Amino acid sequence: MREVRISPTGHFDNAARPYAHIIALPLSAAMGAEITGADVTRLSDAALAEMQDALWRHKMIYVRGARITHEQHRDFSARWGDFATDAYTQGVPGVPEVQPVIKEAETRTRALFGSGWHTDSAFLPTPPAISTLRSVEVPPFGGDTTWADCALALRMLSPAMQAMLAPLKVRMSAEANIATSLRLEGKALPFASEQAQADAIAGTAHPLVRTHPVKGEKSLYVDEVYACGIDGMTESESRPLLDFLTRHITQHAFTCRLRWEPDMLVMWDNRLCLHLAPNDYDGYRREMYRTTIAGGVVE
Repeated sequence: MREVRISPTGHFDNAARPYAHIIALPLSAAMGAEITGADVTRLSDAALAEMQDALWRHKMIYVRGARITHEQHRDFSARWGDFATDAYTQGVPGVPEVQPVIKEAETRTRALFGSGWHTDSAFLPTPPAISTLRSVEVPPFGGDTTWADCALALRMLSPAMQAMLAPLKVRMSAEANIATSLRLEGKALPFASEQAQADAIAGTAHPLVRTHPVKGEKSLYVDEVYACGIDGMTESESRPLLDFLTRHITQHAFTCRLRWEPDMLVMWDNRLCLHLAPNDYDGYRREMYRTTIAGGVVE
């Protein structure tokens, strides 16, 4: 049977709020917004509060012209909360909170970091809340990042489906991600230790429908990289449901796509959206730096 894609008519809610210190310019009808009038190196507490509100509302926000140092990137990120321990990457010398995400022009890989639909490090007992990513060098084309609104996707499910999903817990594990890296590249992902890798494979069960700790907004918490099962279900029962939900979340109507420029600073809320970074720019260098803000237990 042909799968019917749906349009969220009546459910779009990405209009910008009026702010006193910043301006939010929506990127798409579903999610995302550009923030103007904000110098991230000299942001007042009032402007920061408005920027936080914009992030909760739009799920992903970005600033152009953010030509900042690693130290400034770290200091801005620290205003959003404690730093999370990154499972995969090491920080830059002297600023461990800022991690490089770089692909050289001569690099050829079939297992690019971040190339599947995912929410960051969902296998952890307390997954990260917010991720930031700063661009330094970008390819002339390709290397775009796309996000999908998990709250809008939940609202667009039928009441019966929402009721069925509400009590379920999804098992998140890095096992498939590790296996893919070994199969395609012949090498393991660079975990900090053998114990960290073992814990990532064991994973954690989280509510499949989670509640945002600040907004109270409910959203789907499932992706194609880490979601490997549903507690209390067999694999043959859970896999079709997980596949359906990932396809549902990532349909075009629920997404926004960013074409990178140098000196962009982008933030997204892992508790409310998925993201994807395709491997489509061989022959060009892409240099990014990211920080990750700690989250709490998923509820």
